Order: sequence, then C-alpha cells, then structure tokens
Amino acid sequence: MLIAKPCTSMKGIVITPREKYDADLEELCECLAGRGYRIKRVTRFLALLSGEHDITIFPSGKIIVKDTSDREEALKIAADIYECLQAYRVI
Repeated sequence: MLIAKPCTSMKGIVITPREKYDADLEELCECLAGRGYRIKRVTRFLALLSGEHDITIFPSGKIIVKDTSDREEALKIAADIYECLQAYRVI
C-alpha cells in the first residue's frame, strides 16, 4: 500500500510505502533504465531520474515525483518503479 501526499516544499507528490525497503540504488537503476527511465545521478542516499517528471528515489522506498500535482499520475509512475523495488522489500 502506498501513501501519496503533496510535497510541502515544491510542486510534486511524495509517495511513501507502508512496507520497508532497503534498496541498492545502483542495481535498482539498472532495472529502471531497462524500463526506459533516464538516470541522472545515483548515490548511496538517493537516485535522480529525469524524463517527463523528475523523480527522486530513496533506499527506504520513498519516491518524490516532481513537477506534478496529479496524485493519480504520480501513483502510476510509483507503481512502475515499485515493480523494480520489490526485490529490496524487507520482511
């Protein structure tokens, strides 16, 4: 289950999973690149993707979809990303 809320500091939607994740962002970005996402930058702490919307992904599974206020659109993008993130779910 995902929680989507408007970002308080910029135009964007913050997606927070109820589950816990501990993602290896380098590996995650390989999966996302295969799905057509453009990777701008990857560190241990965050991954930056570019495209129609700039996206920030954290190892915890938190995602920020920037430059949109459309909650449904952000959830659709997040659902695609979470398909790659499932391997990093902490049980």
